Amino acid sequence: MNRRAILSIGLVAVAGIAIGCSGQSDEPSGAGGAASAEPGELPVTLEHAYGSTTISETPQRIAAVGIGDTDVLLSLGITPVLVPAWKGSVDTGIGAWAQPSLDGAAGPPVLANAVADFDVEAVAAAAPDLILAVNNAIDEDEYRKLGAIAPTVLHAPDQTDWMLPWQDVTTRIGAAVGRPQAAAERIASVENAFAAARADNPQFAGRSAILVRAMPNDTFRVYSPTSARGQMLTELGFTMPAQLRDRFGDALYTDVSAENLALLEADLLVIDNYDASSERLNALPTFTALDVVRSGRMVGLDAVTSDAVSMPNPLTIPFVVDDLLERISRTSIG
Repeated sequence: MNRRAILSIGLVAVAGIAIGCSGQSDEPSGAGGAASAEPGELPVTLEHAYGSTTISETPQRIAAVGIGDTDVLLSLGITPVLVPAWKGSVDTGIGAWAQPSLDGAAGPPVLANAVADFDVEAVAAAAPDLILAVNNAIDEDEYRKLGAIAPTVLHAPDQTDWMLPWQDVTTRIGAAVGRPQAAAERIASVENAFAAARADNPQFAGRSAILVRAMPNDTFRVYSPTSARGQMLTELGFTMPAQLRDRFGDALYTDVSAENLALLEADLLVIDNYDASSERLNALPTFTALDVVRSGRMVGLDAVTSDAVSMPNPLTIPFVVDDLLERISRTSIG
């Protein structure tokens, strides 16, 4: 068995590893149920931009409002009573990477427009005793409305919407449900797999890579290395090319116009949701003339992997890394 196959197996196993030291089961409960809290971990108080939230006892009905928060819950053996939808390859709020965690059960009800103007009444209708909106952009008015329904957990006060390290999201959700040790073990397993991927691919170290999305009017959106999408390449050992490093500031991305596509030159170019724009890109001379494209160092992601890469967590990362390594292996730097 080759190293890539071993890595793939190890990553896929992350969602199901046992919590040996805690003595808690990780078997997913039915919708609305929750795995038992680890001894002594509740109550817990979590600070956020609008104050703090205290969870006093093991929640039994958790509504996930943050994108990817569902996956973290499932990786901890908890099935939420409500899941957020996103505009992507599915509208059920459950990606292909999370389906095995449901073990054939039907998915929970879906909160539509979760990253825009979602219906707070739909959250209330799920009758949650805890609301997770960690990976979302929640303003104070929305927080007050959600908090009137149930204790609501947001990201830490010093963090920026959509630029959350996946480890922090997993840690925070683990703390909120009283399973910090389980969350730490999930994180350690994924970090060990990343380390194995870097060791198996030393050619990535110090090489430049960017992930972009083709926008209307031949504009290209380049994602910051601290954004959700950018984190995956950084974890694999890649860096941002010099000509782009100072263009982000605190922003998630920077847009590059068609006449400035030379800025996209890198050792590796990853195109988000390539299938949706491939025909247009192949007809754009300034794109096809890029050395990174002509030299076979471009990787195009399909819609499902593009969804997964936008929300790194213990379930999506195994899915993405396996696919991304295979695609990179077919380029001239693989």
